[in-house]
Amino acid sequence: MSNTGQRDRSEPIVADVAIIGDGPAGSALARAINGVADPVDGVPLDVVLIGPDAPWTATYSAWADQIERNPITADVDVWKYRFDAIDVRSRSVRVVDRAYGVIDNRALRTALRDGVRHERQLIESLDQVRASLVVDATGWPSRITVPSEPVDVDWQVAYGVVLATAPDGPLGRPMLMDFSDPYAASAGGDGLGVTTFGYSLPVDDGWLVEETVLAGPDIAPANLKPRLAARLGVTTEELDALTIVVEEVRIPMGVPMSTASRPLAFGAAAGLIHPATGYSIAGSLSAAQRVAREIGAAFGPNGGIDTQQIHDAIWPMSARRTRRLHEYGLDVLTRLDDEGTRDFFETFFGLDVSDQAAYLDIDTPPRAMAAVMTRMFARSSWSMRRHLVGGDLRRLACVIRPTS
Repeated sequence: MSNTGQRDRSEPIVADVAIIGDGPAGSALARAINGVADPVDGVPLDVVLIGPDAPWTATYSAWADQIERNPITADVDVWKYRFDAIDVRSRSVRVVDRAYGVIDNRALRTALRDGVRHERQLIESLDQVRASLVVDATGWPSRITVPSEPVDVDWQVAYGVVLATAPDGPLGRPMLMDFSDPYAASAGGDGLGVTTFGYSLPVDDGWLVEETVLAGPDIAPANLKPRLAARLGVTTEELDALTIVVEEVRIPMGVPMSTASRPLAFGAAAGLIHPATGYSIAGSLSAAQRVAREIGAAFGPNGGIDTQQIHDAIWPMSARRTRRLHEYGLDVLTRLDDEGTRDFFETFFGLDVSDQAAYLDIDTPPRAMAAVMTRMFARSSWSMRRHLVGGDLRRLACVIRPTS
């Protein structure tokens, strides 16, 4: 179980490594560092996780293999629900033969906080911390650092409701993406000008159904409520009467990759959000292992910390190049209309599951990613091919250049 520091709150928090932000990313990094030894004296580094210990109320879902291959969670049952396959629907209904699940937040918290010193405090200034290395894991935008210039990102927005029972029809089964369009003229009839899809899964207190914009402008999630009601075949008033809990989602897409500046960023603060899906937990869990090793190695005899060395573990060169390919994919997706989006995902989910998995993983080597994108192009219609080559080609140029 986690350890809570007992100290005078007026005094700064002192540690070798201080991680500010106790969500899944910060907790994963603290857990990975815990027990890592100083290379000079062999003494384990003193790492502290700092945050208010607020409940993790979001519904976290992930591909099972991405979670189960991680050393921290490999031997822990972190699933609230786990499915051997999940449905998708674009032009047709397909079954993706790859395990997917809803994470048990309590079980994941317990696994990630095991043995970790945890200071339950909301940090508002870095003056409250004294550490050789401070890591910002407060999410994006950061609560403790201010970007040097405004950052423009796309947003994944969703309006969801928990129903007492599964609805009738396709959304009564686990559904990853349902691009059927029960809402008339969804590309502009309601003034939103965005393409949406349905998402449905069982959760703690019933059945969650969401209407989601994969990536687009930062609209209010509640604006998607009429579309969700139409998808379920009810009025908004009837939807309100059926609703147990409302879940609103806003995920930044295309957050810039972090730099080696202090404090170092990790998790969403470092841009470890898949630009084309919005998923982040698996990426942060995977990065935590290699980053922890580099943090241990960075504590050298001269007392200085090489933040560039640690940053290069957060964003290795191969991951940076893959990220550029994902950013190109995001740029393509945001340019598609309703019909183009359906065509894109009809083709994508017609690829082999191994190709789908490679594209949906931020750790896929860039050459393998490029091969998947090439196969996607080969299987696409001529009209879709025009879209696929119509993205920001500067991102592909960055992949070719080894210094990107």
